[in-house]
Amino acid sequence: MNKFCISKSCGVRSIMLLTAFLFPIATSAVVVIPIDDMFLILPTKSPSTEPIQDTSYRNFKEIGLNPQTLPNWADARAYGSFSGSGHTDLFTASLTYWPPTTPAEATPSVFQFWLKQADGTFIEDKHLLSSNEGCIHPRKAVVADFNLDGHPDIFVACHGWDAPPFPGENNKILLSQTDSTYLVKNASKDIGFFHSVAAADLNGDDYPDVIVANNFDPESVFVLLNDGNGSFYRESISRLPSSIYGKNYFSVELVDINGDEKLDILLGGHEWEGANTVAIINPGSNDFSGITPTIIPPVSNEGVVLDFVVTRNDEGIDIWILRTSGGDGTFYQSRTVQKVNWPSLVSTIPLNERPERWVPWIIPSILNKGKFITTDNAADGVTIPQ
Repeated sequence: MNKFCISKSCGVRSIMLLTAFLFPIATSAVVVIPIDDMFLILPTKSPSTEPIQDTSYRNFKEIGLNPQTLPNWADARAYGSFSGSGHTDLFTASLTYWPPTTPAEATPSVFQFWLKQADGTFIEDKHLLSSNEGCIHPRKAVVADFNLDGHPDIFVACHGWDAPPFPGENNKILLSQTDSTYLVKNASKDIGFFHSVAAADLNGDDYPDVIVANNFDPESVFVLLNDGNGSFYRESISRLPSSIYGKNYFSVELVDINGDEKLDILLGGHEWEGANTVAIINPGSNDFSGITPTIIPPVSNEGVVLDFVVTRNDEGIDIWILRTSGGDGTFYQSRTVQKVNWPSLVSTIPLNERPERWVPWIIPSILNKGKFITTDNAADGVTIPQ
């Protein structure tokens, strides 16, 4: 490691100017330590060489990801340059109990980092985590720079033991540290059945907040604000419309639907139980409480809504909705993709396979110069022309 000792007579301002010259990526990438009559300048962990976007949607669906050959099946996955190499590495959270028997037998999931290799494969990195013990039941992992240190962090939505009495659990956050490792801790004091999460700055302080879906909560979907240190607290007054309260919503996304550069909300859950799939358009203030949600056309017998993608082309805007079976006596026994034009709400079903194993996420992708809706898992075999 290079180091430079500079006389204190140069002054702190001169030292910081020299620091910026020596380490132009970011002056926050060094530590200046006074020792006797000298300054010791030490490089620390450099910011990620892969740009971190301002929303979790962009950090997953707009990074040019194609279907991957994954090292394992995981209940939650996230992508980013976690090693700082500039490659798109992988984070997985994998369930260790199933089927549910008693809550006492619900063992913690396994958190793992996987480094992307030049040949496209992944190799586990066991140095980024001091312990790989995760929450009981991870459901979705999203990436954002929650502590604004220039490195990707991960928020994991967790819902605990998946059977009555559904005790719930804390969400987890993995925060990047100056020694290049990740600290795992509870994201907030809230305990719930958290099925989904999306991240973006909602209160204007530059720190990414999260919106979470917890169908056992009276509000169903609510915002956890970032305190600036990677811990979260529930906002006291909801910014969401009361019409969604008490509904079985399990999927949430923050994405600009109408192209006005404001983040809108997409919500989905169990349609046959009264949780309409809806788009909630941002009035410009990130306060959605006075907005009447736009109802997306339902799909008969495919009433479990899992994920969303928004695409734009010369013909307009499309919302792609990933679904699986529900409402006809079956549950999670199909893979269905709905395409809804915005704002006309004209709906088509380009994919409806049953019985078939459900898939958790969809992504937009370019394959052989063609635009497709696919998944991050090559084993799924899903490719739908846009």
